[in-house]
Amino acid sequence: MLSNCPSCQESELVATELQQGLPAHTCRSCHGSLLLLQHYRSWRATLEGAKVDASPDRVDQAKATSESQAMLRCPSCRGFMTKFRFSSDSKNQVDLCAHCDAVWLDRGEWILVEHLARAGLLTRVFEPGWQTKLRQEEARRRAEERWKTQLGEDYERAREIRNWLAGRDKCKELMAYLYLAQTEGPV
Repeated sequence: MLSNCPSCQESELVATELQQGLPAHTCRSCHGSLLLLQHYRSWRATLEGAKVDASPDRVDQAKATSESQAMLRCPSCRGFMTKFRFSSDSKNQVDLCAHCDAVWLDRGEWILVEHLARAGLLTRVFEPGWQTKLRQEEARRRAEERWKTQLGEDYERAREIRNWLAGRDKCKELMAYLYLAQTEGPV
């Protein structure tokens, strides 16, 4: 027997279909869904290239979902679910119960799952290397935002110089020369 919704914890989960022939359990309040990956794999295998309504314009709609950082408990076994991010530029995460092989999909995330599956990338989401890459991309983006804030109106010019320096054989020497300009003044 399933417990209440792991996300909003207000409603019982009811049997439903995410797509025709794909059983799931959905929350009537927050519209999240619990999907057994065994059911998903079987359903996906029966499609063999059939069209699924996961067009790119609907992928954009899925970006406005819950951003909960709290660990969810699996509605089946009550174990903790692990969060996996889809991409570095999206807050969406899929929550996986490794014990039950089930995922919790917040409202709209089904569209993202299908988009990744059709692109052949869905299994990568669960790989440690994919998640590490996403964390590194996010760290680079945050660092760049800090530089942008700190440098203000000089940011774009500094970025141009940085990119120019990166392509030079004598990058270290050029950096040293520029550093001396700061300490010794213009030549």
